[in-house]
Amino acid sequence: MSTSPSTSPSAPEAVLVTSMMRALAVFRWVALGGAVIGVLLGRSALVEPVAAVVLLTAATALTAHLYLLGRRRPTDPVRWSWLAVEVALGLTLLVGDGLVFSDDRAQSLPWAWPAAGIAAVGIAAAGRGSGPLYDHAGLLVAIIVGTVSVVSEIVLLGRFSGPDQIGVLFSKIGLWLLVGLLVGPLMRRLLRAERLISVAKAREELARELHDGVLQTLAMIQRRSGDPDLAALARDQENSLRTYLSDARLIGAAAAPSGRLGDAVVDAAESGPNPIDLSGGLDAVLRRVAAEAERHHRMTTQVVVAADCPPLSPATTAAVAGAVREAVTNSVKHGSAERVTIFAEPSEPDEVVGGDTVFVSVHDNGSGFVADGMTEGIGLSRSIRGRITEQGGRVEIVSRPGKGTEVKLWVKADRRSDR
Repeated sequence: MSTSPSTSPSAPEAVLVTSMMRALAVFRWVALGGAVIGVLLGRSALVEPVAAVVLLTAATALTAHLYLLGRRRPTDPVRWSWLAVEVALGLTLLVGDGLVFSDDRAQSLPWAWPAAGIAAVGIAAAGRGSGPLYDHAGLLVAIIVGTVSVVSEIVLLGRFSGPDQIGVLFSKIGLWLLVGLLVGPLMRRLLRAERLISVAKAREELARELHDGVLQTLAMIQRRSGDPDLAALARDQENSLRTYLSDARLIGAAAAPSGRLGDAVVDAAESGPNPIDLSGGLDAVLRRVAAEAERHHRMTTQVVVAADCPPLSPATTAAVAGAVREAVTNSVKHGSAERVTIFAEPSEPDEVVGGDTVFVSVHDNGSGFVADGMTEGIGLSRSIRGRITEQGGRVEIVSRPGKGTEVKLWVKADRRSDR
């Protein structure tokens, strides 16, 4: 049986594993509460109350410790050392069950609590490697726990005399096997879905940055070159690159997903093919974008930012700057605009955005178009709408033939930002 070497999960996978372990921490408390209630309701059948208190105290201490550990250092509860301690305590509870209740009591003290250790092993193993051993690590632990329970109930405690004891024994084993059988493969599928989502986002960002840099350069060559052969070559390369960016197979070749989408947006804006300086707040950023457009496209721009316009987070600022730059480029490329006005101001809370909202408008004097029923290209769908929606914002396009085009953006303000 071959397995891949154990590795630490990537950032998105680690977040998923941490979330699952936090949910498991809640299950431990619920299972522990059930055990305490079981002892209180069945105190007439207790033969060793001191042993019951000791066992429940140990389970409570470990449950509390793992919960607090997960809050302070989320990756620590998935370490093999703590997993081994949890499974060992679960086995101790099963073996020590005979010291708590009399033989005629069918229900055991800790029947649900050891399931948390089985699930934790399955989650941790699925996040560390691939292969049958990692996928079914929880099932292997469930078999061990079930075997120990059988030996404890039948051999050590002699509880094989009545149907109630047999029924409880096999219901417990069934629970553990079910948890061990399902957690590993389910976690594997969740991690795979997380990777696909991350790769899809990386692919969208890659396509967007290529579009903003290479495609716009090729379009500029076509417009400004006096060499027809060079213009034809640029046009052919632009068409080829657009076809390539639209190929769904790009998702399989995308770069490894980044840990946080917001950080990736800022990094792409500041160091991508066509970098944007994000310093100085929204006013300064929009003025730099406008100055760049005037240099590249020989057009006139006007930037108006209200004095009371609230600040944006760095990721939102990067998204707005990229969307505005693409909107200005489209106004020249598709609308033959000679003048563009960029305006930003505070807005009433938007139904989609929510909270403090900033409204940004890019209005040109170009030829315009019929917006209803229009099929959005890469520039509008990815470089404008995609950027803004990823930051929780909203985009609206208003255009009429002969009346120019206005790109309206609504994004959420960040009152905590100083930028």
